[in-house]
Amino acid sequence: MPKQLISASEMERYGYCPLSWYLDLRGIDAEGDEVNTGVEKHKVIGDSLKNLLVEEEKSRETSTTLMTIVGLIMTVVTIALIILWVSTDNMGVILLIIGIGWMLIATFFLYKLLLSTEKIDQLRDDYNLGEETIETPDGLTEETPVLKSRKYNLAGRPDYMIKENDLRIPVEVKTGRRPKAPFFSHVLQIGAYCLLSEETFQSSPSHGQIRYGFESEPHKVEWEPKLKALVLEKIEEMNDILKGRTKAHRNHKRVGKCNNCSRRKGCPERLRN
Repeated sequence: MPKQLISASEMERYGYCPLSWYLDLRGIDAEGDEVNTGVEKHKVIGDSLKNLLVEEEKSRETSTTLMTIVGLIMTVVTIALIILWVSTDNMGVILLIIGIGWMLIATFFLYKLLLSTEKIDQLRDDYNLGEETIETPDGLTEETPVLKSRKYNLAGRPDYMIKENDLRIPVEVKTGRRPKAPFFSHVLQIGAYCLLSEETFQSSPSHGQIRYGFESEPHKVEWEPKLKALVLEKIEEMNDILKGRTKAHRNHKRVGKCNNCSRRKGCPERLRN
């Protein structure tokens, strides 16, 4: 039998607690206000990134149109001046008038481009993105599909990717408060994205990023052999559970973690106060 496809988000749940991940597969949904709030916040983040990329695409289209018009103006004016130089034909004057008309149109597109650029700069400032080139794997760009690995039977879609020459740096945005160090489950998830990026683009990323909102600086997670070995180890563990070779169990003894677990009610191994 072929292995069941594992998603990077499943790996995050597995890293949090293998039993919580397994209960989710069994149809026990997450409950609680924090779950709903997190989903809404993450949707807002996704919409914000989409707005930025749509605005940047519009800006590129406007810039291309403007350059085409400027080229047309230069051609018309050059021809008009040549005609006026060699003869007194009215055609030269007519072409100059046409050139002035195109200049007015060019002014409109320049104004449109300036407004778009201002909006893009503001959005990038709001999201602390700097000048980095970003892509999202949701169909907005053909270069960045939903990432899949046949070799590891893994799939996933980071919130966005930073394009650095031939490299794609995966970025995952979390809605909680920024911790001093990223949580293990989040590191495992970004490691899965790095593995997917490595295979999809045939180029190993130097690192991945975990961002807790856009207000603070991202955590940089180095894509090193130790993390890759850990990701592969967890994939194998999950496959063993899926095939019935082993069973999923709670991986901690923290009462507070159990109390805050969104699948606590359906968990047979939940800790008691």
